[in-house]
Amino acid sequence: MNTFCTAAAFLGVNMCDNTTTLTQVEQVFVEHMAAHGLSYGTKEEYKFRLDIFAKKEAENKKINSDPKNTFTVEHNQFSTYTEDEYKKLLGYKGPQELDNELIEVLDETNLTASIDWRSKGAVNAVKNQGGCGSCWAFSATAAIEGHHFIKSGKLISLAEQEFVDCDTKSHGCGGGW
Repeated sequence: MNTFCTAAAFLGVNMCDNTTTLTQVEQVFVEHMAAHGLSYGTKEEYKFRLDIFAKKEAENKKINSDPKNTFTVEHNQFSTYTEDEYKKLLGYKGPQELDNELIEVLDETNLTASIDWRSKGAVNAVKNQGGCGSCWAFSATAAIEGHHFIKSGKLISLAEQEFVDCDTKSHGCGGGW
C-alpha cells in the first residue's frame, strides 16, 4: 500500500487518507506506474494512459481465464503505450523484396511433434531491449545461444549490443533484419 500512496502522491492526490475511492483497475494502474517509474504531467494524460491500461487489463483477464491457454499474460512497461507508440519500437526496415532463390523449405518428415528447449536448459531468461528497436539482434543472439547449447551442452549469454554496434546495415535501434 505504501508504494500505492507514493505513486498517488506523484499525481498530486492524497489517496491514503481513506476518503478517496478508486476502481480496482485504477488501483492496479497506480501501482503499475510506481513499479515502472511512470508519471504523467496532466490529468488528461493520466486519464488517457489509464484508459489504455484498462483495455489491456481486460484483455489480459480474458486471455488468462481461457482454460485452453497453457500460459498467462501480465502487464509490462508497454502497458500504457498506444499501438502506434509500440510499433515505433519495432521499427522493422527489412528489404522490400526477397530473392526467391535464397528461400529454402525445411523437410518436416522426420521432425518430432514438439521440443521444449526451456526444459532442456537451452534458453536464457527473457532480455529487455528497452526503447531500442533491435529485436533482430535479440533473436539472432537467442538463436546462437541455443545452437551453442545444443552443440556444447553449455548455455552462454551473448551481448545484443555487439550486433547493434557492429552491423552497419541493419539500422541499429531503428529496426533491422
